[in-house]
Amino acid sequence: MTLASPAAPSAVRRRATTRAIAVGVADTRREPDGASELVTQALMGARATVLETAPNGWARVRLADYEGWIESGHLAAPPRASERVAVIAVPRAPLYARASGPETLGEVYATTVLPLTVAGRRPGMGRVRVALPGGRAGWLASGDFTERPASAPFPPRGVTAALTLARRLLGTPYLWGGVTALGIDCSGLSQLACREGGAIIPRDADQQYAALPFVVDRASVRAGDLVYFASGGAITHVGIALDNMTLLHARGAGQGVIITSLDPAEGARSASLAG
Repeated sequence: MTLASPAAPSAVRRRATTRAIAVGVADTRREPDGASELVTQALMGARATVLETAPNGWARVRLADYEGWIESGHLAAPPRASERVAVIAVPRAPLYARASGPETLGEVYATTVLPLTVAGRRPGMGRVRVALPGGRAGWLASGDFTERPASAPFPPRGVTAALTLARRLLGTPYLWGGVTALGIDCSGLSQLACREGGAIIPRDADQQYAALPFVVDRASVRAGDLVYFASGGAITHVGIALDNMTLLHARGAGQGVIITSLDPAEGARSASLAG
């Protein structure tokens, strides 16, 4: 994927303002149009600097690692900051409307970061209250998140944590630009897994490769290494090594997140290898 989208001819310039993603996951598109190319997605609570707006209800935003157009209704004032945050630790989790009962406000997804509220952290509660964008609040089941300092939501946790999340996403459909268990692409998968392990890397495969501090030869590949593929001199794909001969990655053509062999003699073996 590539990206900075051109401004729509009808866009209105405005002073940049900081908002936050107010839905579980927000599509970010190349143009201010729901039919335009999906270039990435942003998780609830992520900061978005609004650069301009269009009369048709879209806003061009700068995310931490991308620019694109998001529906204005998917943005709201950032939630109130807190010293402790809830980091979603499962591929997808219900965001409950209340401390008890089945009503939900939708879902949130792995690595989403939401501030914990003091009032919602009483011992013995099955759910914990979190602050949401736009001054709202929601509740998370205690088993769906990890509590961490707001100053370090993704501490170094290593290869095991990264591979555990990646394996839990096996079978996820492929979605160009996707970053969740609803649909994900190759570089979204590697970014998500690395974030869970405590390493923050760029969004796209070519950006990730350019940012690597070092590379290893083929024979030295080990579990947790990122394996990049090129075509015509350009990086076009990335996967996560499970060992020297096995790759977990997201592929198109209806395959989704699968495990395949790195041995050319074996061809592409898929997913029952998951353990």
